[in-house]
Amino acid sequence: MDNVLLFAAGELFIVIIMAALIARSGSKDPETRYLTFGSVVLVCLALVFMLGMAMFYWAGPDSAERAARVFEACQQIIPPLLTLVIGFYLGQKK
Repeated sequence: MDNVLLFAAGELFIVIIMAALIARSGSKDPETRYLTFGSVVLVCLALVFMLGMAMFYWAGPDSAERAARVFEACQQIIPPLLTLVIGFYLGQKK
C-alpha cells in the first residue's frame, strides 16, 4: 500500500498546485470562470479514476477484492459525470 500512498500524495500535490493557480488568476469574467470550473471538474475526475486504478494495480492479495470494487465503481460513476460536464460546455448555445 505504500505505492498507493505515494501516488495519492502526488495527486494531492497536483490539487494544491491547481488551487494556487486558480487563486492567482482571480478572473471576474464569467466565461473564464466557467471554463476554469469545467477544467477543474475534469481534472478531479481524472485524478479520482487514476487513484482507483492505482489502488487496483497495487492492491495486495488481502485487499484485491475491495480495490476491484472501487475500480468498478469508478468505471460506473465517472463516464456519466464526464459526459455531463463535456456536454454542458460543448452544448451551450451562444
